[in-house]
Amino acid sequence: MPKTIITLLVIALVWIGYIVWPLYELALMVRAIDERDLPTVTRHVNFDRVRVSLTEQVVAAYMRRSGIKPNLLAQQAFAAGVLPVVDKLVSPEALSDLLAVGWPVAVAPNPPLGTLGINQKTLGTAWQIFGASNYGIGRFGVSAPMELPPSNRFGLTFQLLQWRWQLTRVILPEGIQNLLADELIKATKRGQVSPRGLEPFEILRISPGG
Repeated sequence: MPKTIITLLVIALVWIGYIVWPLYELALMVRAIDERDLPTVTRHVNFDRVRVSLTEQVVAAYMRRSGIKPNLLAQQAFAAGVLPVVDKLVSPEALSDLLAVGWPVAVAPNPPLGTLGINQKTLGTAWQIFGASNYGIGRFGVSAPMELPPSNRFGLTFQLLQWRWQLTRVILPEGIQNLLADELIKATKRGQVSPRGLEPFEILRISPGG
């Protein structure tokens, strides 16, 4: 019986530790964003994976706002053209501003009134964060800031990589996705997007079956 109790206690402690660990790392990252501690932000973010997640969202928003039927081949081909917009957000400073302000100031400097970002106050209590989070094997997701309705929050996904929780995906509110898509549309009109990224998309748009 004592061995069983000890085993159960160990399992419970491991489970609690697994629950608390990513919450602690999230709090450290948000504090680093507040203090503009860019080296600490860098340690908590996998920028390659964040770039992929943002690119996917901007491509999808571009097609949605352009009235183009989603097509996997077109999305993959057009991703190269999205990089000039996405790259403005994928740096320790720009990503910190995006999350802290709640607006992509590196792309559109003037956030609308009422814009709310993620900081130590808006992140919410530990219980609120836990309630808005989901766990998987080596994965942790949460939405914030808590003061906004779920549809207006940022979705943050962390993965356990080499025994360190790192931010790997940032899901943008739809309004910001649309803003970035519109910026991409403007860039294509000004010729600032690489033709290599645009040509497959343009062919699909004007093709009879497209």
